[in-house]
Amino acid sequence: MRLDDLAARLEAAGDELAATSTTMGLIDPGAAVLAADAPGGLGDLARDLHRDLTTALVARGRESAAHGARLADTAHTLRLVAANYREADD
Repeated sequence: MRLDDLAARLEAAGDELAATSTTMGLIDPGAAVLAADAPGGLGDLARDLHRDLTTALVARGRESAAHGARLADTAHTLRLVAANYREADD
């Protein structure tokens, strides 16, 4: 595998991660599915669970975006390295 091919694969993976970060919120089933509208302790527990789920989804979305950006940066650097190798060979 050539460096340019590896850079393309890293860039594609980064794009996929970045796209995933924008769709993480779609996974949230909503508070009602967890019985957050129930009275008493069960409702309290469901609301706490939904809050934790929402917090986790937001955090995973941010992490996914950050990792996608890192992969894109790595792909860019790898392309520069490949270009420098080509110049050195000439």
